Amino acid sequence: MQLHTDRPKLAGIRSFASPVRCPRCEDWMVAPVVSEFVEGGGIRHYWECEACGESSTTAFPLTTH
Repeated sequence: MQLHTDRPKLAGIRSFASPVRCPRCEDWMVAPVVSEFVEGGGIRHYWECEACGESSTTAFPLTTH
């Protein structure tokens, strides 16, 4: 058996699942509080920093190949 990978999809998954830094204190935020699919294709994450309480969002387009 041979392992096949789809690099564009893998890069999309990594960007979707990777932690981000707080825009205020730069502490790591590991998991979003809420995630949602957005119209037109994409995912939006809502974050809240445990260190300082800052709220922020990130959005990623979904690509299909």
